[in-house]
Amino acid sequence: MGLLAEIQNDAVNDTTPVATLLRKVLVLASNLDSGVLEDWVKLEMNGYPPEVEVPEYRRIKMAFKASGANIAYKATAMPVPTRLVAAATGIEDIHIFQCRQPIGTIIAVDIDATKPMTVSMNNYSHLLPGKVVDESYDIHSFWGEFSASQVLGIIDAVRNRVLDFVLTLKKKYPNAGEVDGMTTKELAVGTVQHIFHTTINGNAGVVGNANHSTVNFTVNHGNLQDLRNQLTTHGVDAADVAELEAALAEEPKIGEDKKFGPKVSGWLGKMAGKAASGVWGVGLEVGSAVAQKALFGYYGLS
Repeated sequence: MGLLAEIQNDAVNDTTPVATLLRKVLVLASNLDSGVLEDWVKLEMNGYPPEVEVPEYRRIKMAFKASGANIAYKATAMPVPTRLVAAATGIEDIHIFQCRQPIGTIIAVDIDATKPMTVSMNNYSHLLPGKVVDESYDIHSFWGEFSASQVLGIIDAVRNRVLDFVLTLKKKYPNAGEVDGMTTKELAVGTVQHIFHTTINGNAGVVGNANHSTVNFTVNHGNLQDLRNQLTTHGVDAADVAELEAALAEEPKIGEDKKFGPKVSGWLGKMAGKAASGVWGVGLEVGSAVAQKALFGYYGLS
């Protein structure tokens, strides 16, 4: 049985641990010389560090509750409006729990899907009186709640993405399933990246349509590694990234009118052509938004 067939079978078999499935995908990523696939697998297996944005399927909405009392009343597990908590803390997405733990530690048999899971928010409890609840209340406990099934859904999301990736790969290359040691000689790296971004990554960090494109990532001023990482994550080939770095070495600054120099502009035009033709793997509007956002961040104009 070929590697792709093994991965496909494991993806549809709920008895196969998802960590075992991902180890096989890691081998596949190595055979395909796919850095984006390999990075995703390692993050799922080892966990997402604080500086890495978690994918959408690991972002879980919480409902807030608090217990407290004043001289006359006692409140237990009273619902707390998300809008008020966000206003009191100044954190717009405070209701989003980012699940960063390794997927191998999410064990279905150890989770009671009938009971909610909680996240302590006690470090924000002092902000509630006078802003979220009456100022006479002492808050004894403050927490976020969400359904345990949402955590279990992370496992299904990973299985489904792996299955979608493999099936799309086999559809593009019908004989791929018969090859045990697939390499980039059989598969174009650019095509594999495109399949990754449309099945597993889902163009994460890119929101919008052909008319309205918004990109959600950060490139720090002058940080080439940030720039390199974000462009690679969004499917830009290593050769194109290297070409941009050479252009930036000659054009290290941008004018106050936010117009790029001729070499950087030439690179943007080339990438727009790749996006329009489908070689890049993202739409023209999205591709342009990604490239410009990354460059503005690098130039310190984001």
